[in-house]
Amino acid sequence: MNQAELVKALREQMPPDDEIMTGAAPAEEPEKKKTTQAEHLLQLVDASGASFFRTTENELYSTIPACGHTEIWQLEGRDFKTWLSGLYYRETGRAINNDAVVQVLTVLSAKARFDDPNTIQLSTRVAERDGAFWYDLTNEQWQAVKITSDGWAVSDSPPILFTRYRHQAAQPLPQPGGDVRKIARHINLKDQRTLFLCWLVSCFIPGIPHPMPIFYGEKGAAKSTACGLLKTLIDPSALETLTLQSDPRTMAVNLQQHYFLPFDNVSHINEEMSDTLCRAITGGGIQQRKLFTNADDHIFTFQRCLAINGINNVATRPDLLDRSLLVELERISDTERRELSEIQRAFQEDRPAILGGILDTLSAAMRIYPSVRLDRLYRMADFTRWGYAIGEALGGRGRRFLEEYDANRESQNTEAINSDPVATLIVEFMRGRSAWDGTVAELYRELSAIAADHNISVKSKAFPDAPARLGKRINGIKSNLEAVGVFTERRHTMGGSYLSFGREKLPSLLSYRHNSSNTKALGHDSSMTVNDGKESTVMVTVMPKPLQILGSDSNDSNDGKIVPFTEGLPKGRTVRL
Repeated sequence: MNQAELVKALREQMPPDDEIMTGAAPAEEPEKKKTTQAEHLLQLVDASGASFFRTTENELYSTIPACGHTEIWQLEGRDFKTWLSGLYYRETGRAINNDAVVQVLTVLSAKARFDDPNTIQLSTRVAERDGAFWYDLTNEQWQAVKITSDGWAVSDSPPILFTRYRHQAAQPLPQPGGDVRKIARHINLKDQRTLFLCWLVSCFIPGIPHPMPIFYGEKGAAKSTACGLLKTLIDPSALETLTLQSDPRTMAVNLQQHYFLPFDNVSHINEEMSDTLCRAITGGGIQQRKLFTNADDHIFTFQRCLAINGINNVATRPDLLDRSLLVELERISDTERRELSEIQRAFQEDRPAILGGILDTLSAAMRIYPSVRLDRLYRMADFTRWGYAIGEALGGRGRRFLEEYDANRESQNTEAINSDPVATLIVEFMRGRSAWDGTVAELYRELSAIAADHNISVKSKAFPDAPARLGKRINGIKSNLEAVGVFTERRHTMGGSYLSFGREKLPSLLSYRHNSSNTKALGHDSSMTVNDGKESTVMVTVMPKPLQILGSDSNDSNDGKIVPFTEGLPKGRTVRL
């Protein structure tokens, strides 16, 4: 072995330098802990500036800064999962596995649910915050319009107000100084244009019940086209019209994800669906399980703008008609008919101006609304008051709005009576009569006897099969009967359930108690005598402190025919004397 080989061999046998200096064995370096994909992604989420919160319905959401604006995504949604995957890929150049995404979502869900006790109310398309109305443009810049009594403006950084869904489409920027009346170029209204315009502008008001237009007319009146254009104007979406769903969950999802729902070519509405539409107009919710594999639930809440179209009016139940507007469209003549593409192109040209005109009108109505005081309000009270304010903002047409709304309600009432066999028979039964009094069973026999004369079958499902059901039906059509001058009162006695019909409202005790009917009245006679000298049956209401017979006079011979009030009578109940 030469010298060079010997030196090499010795060096290989020598310990490291630190071991020579200390005489100890070299220390082992600690092994570095490997960062998992989930931990790395959580670090990236923290650095992104995203925040997390829960809504008033306990749904979990995130806010994500993106290119000068803030986007709002549901944690369980596909878009947020895609954002997480993209965040990891842009940083590492590698795909993240699904298990890591699930772990991150679990942690972020806990942050959204528990880190902040406050909740945020999210809305679809329209919202109210601190007295201002907001309208979501659903564009890529996440802009929204703020409307106040001083005007309106497009905001690039609106508050956290809206949730979005994949079907929603972008709305063009509204044009200042536009004209809402341009909508008449595209929808062939027969009459009641002021009422229609007031309804259209009111759709941009959040938090109030909006009546449901029922578009009807003969074939060729462009009912479906009208509903599609309104959808594009109020709540643009990939779906221009919708189908009225019979499945409750599908219907609930549609109501949750759309603000304006125009149901196309509806030929029938059953009782259950009618109730659902009423709740959607007034405001309601549905609770359902998220999955069939666990006990978690989901709360669908909604107060929506609805519309229906069909050849005939398909809303027959009085409660739904009370929440509706009947809008008749005229048939378009063959010489005036245009291709659909041409109609849509012309509408898109007018759309920014119509939208701007709506916002201008709404802002003016917000200035007028606080001073509006009406003598009477209909069932849709909020819409009535706002409609008047909008009508005034359209050029002093508030009174015209009320006149057209009155006429529309008369049409609704006629439809309600004509579509209900019980209401139809009662109106015919009272024709030529000023009053009628009897038991519910007697009325049932009377109506059954004349049903055939008016082409109504007592065996049909629309006709009640027992007197008890007749009484319940009358409760539902009472207001419709009063609108045509037939007033009804129902009372229960030991002898059975009684009904009274009359052409005027029956007087209460308050109309009698201050006037003596006797020519030789004593001082206490007005406290004692009810309908002296008359043999007819009257209806009086038991007062909180029943009247007592305190005296008598020579003309009170008829008092014995009338049962006096006693302390034993129930309070606040109508009794038959």
